[in-house]
Order: sequence, then C-alpha cells, then structure tokens
Amino acid sequence: MSRTALIVKGPASHKLVELCNRYALDAQLGVPPHLTILFPFVPEAQLDDECLRLLDEALGRVSSFSYSLVTTGWFGDHVLWLAPQDPTPFIRLTDAVCAAFPSYPPYAGAHDGVVPHLTVGDSADHPQLRRAEREAARMLPLSGAVAAVTLIGEGADGTWRELMEIPLRNEGVGAS
Repeated sequence: MSRTALIVKGPASHKLVELCNRYALDAQLGVPPHLTILFPFVPEAQLDDECLRLLDEALGRVSSFSYSLVTTGWFGDHVLWLAPQDPTPFIRLTDAVCAAFPSYPPYAGAHDGVVPHLTVGDSADHPQLRRAEREAARMLPLSGAVAAVTLIGEGADGTWRELMEIPLRNEGVGAS
C-alpha cells in the first residue's frame, strides 16, 4: 500500500534545493523542498474518483496566496526547518483537507497542532545541521506563491513522485 502526502512546493531556489538534497532524507528520496499540508494521506490504491472530487472541492475553497520563509527553527536538535512569516494560509489548507478527510489527521495524530515548515535537514548530525542553518539563514527571506497543492506518492522502492496538482481558488496570488 503506497503512502501519499499533500504538499506545497517550496520557493524556486537552486541553493535551497541543494541544501535540502544534502541534509533532508525525503529530498534524497525525490521529494522537493516543501511545506507539508497533510501526511499521511489516503493510500494511493484508494484514490478513487470520489476521493479526488472531495479533495478538489476542499482545496478549491481556499484562495491562492503568496508567502515568505523568514526564519529558521528546530524540532529538538535534529530537525532544521524554515518558518513562514504567516503560517495561517498553510493551516487553512490543512484544516480544509482534514475537514473533508477526518480519518487522516496530520502525522497520524502524533503531534498536537500543526506547525507549517519547510524541512531543511534531518539526516545529519547536529554540528552539520548548525552549519546548514547558517547557510539557510543567508538565503532568507525566500518567497513563493501557492496556486495548487501537490499530491505525491511513494513507490515500492521508497522514492516519491508527483501524482497530480490540485488547484486552489484563483483570486489572484496574494489573496487569502
């Protein structure tokens, strides 16, 4: 049974991609720099027309928006991430999907609440991640625009691939 996730692709930055490829395990498995909207999501084998209709409907209620990643943050001392200046639009996306798919809470309910973030590193030792943090901080702020959420799926070999993009309501990027 193949796992899936809903993500927002991170800002188009060659330096960010390089940094994530060096330090983030999921990047090494084909996942682009991203902010997670919902993981795990419906297993790929169960993504039928009704499921995709519900997903399209839920995400179509949320307006496109712009964002800026402005600071670094940590989960413990082993996960380095970038934080959006305003996490609210990302939380709205997660809330919209969770309302339509209540059987799929974020991170299978393992954490209280949602912290929108872009993971830079989680597969290196702490001193290496501190160096990565200094490198990431020099890139900030990093900005992007969100017009769609990307559904990705994990293959049998553990690598991830893009399955589809689901558009948000287009009221002009920057609207929220």
